[in-house]
Amino acid sequence: MPAQPHWLLHLPEIIAEIGALATPVVDRAVLERVFRVRRRRAIELMGAFGGYQAGRTFLLERQQLLAALDAMRQGGRFTFERRRKEKLAQELERVRRSRAAARIAIPVEKEDLAGFPPGVELAAGRLTIAFASVEDLLRKLYGLAQAAASDFEAFENAAGPR
Repeated sequence: MPAQPHWLLHLPEIIAEIGALATPVVDRAVLERVFRVRRRRAIELMGAFGGYQAGRTFLLERQQLLAALDAMRQGGRFTFERRRKEKLAQELERVRRSRAAARIAIPVEKEDLAGFPPGVELAAGRLTIAFASVEDLLRKLYGLAQAAASDFEAFENAAGPR
């Protein structure tokens, strides 16, 4: 699939800017500014949208441009590209959160595998954990999981109903 033009996702803003103009035609300079492209690309766009040359100036009828841009906005390319960008932004946010959580170092002390970490009390139907920080909480939860894994019967007896 060929690369999409960078201005494709800015179609609503471009349409609003072109629509606000009072002139019946637009020239290359207007397209450069509104589409945020350079001279050569603006000339290519004018040709693609049905522009014409008047003397040494290349012009494009504003209403014709608006109709073409509106058709593009309602087309599949714009919708696909907008959804793709939204999914990418969500994935980047998920990775950012995951990396932030991965940066937390939890020093793990060797606990007595028969018991629970200090500050952790487990009774029938009740778990109490005293902690000073998020890292301390995570360390104690990890120690609790290790204690459960090392002797599940004892863990089950401590947690189960009496």
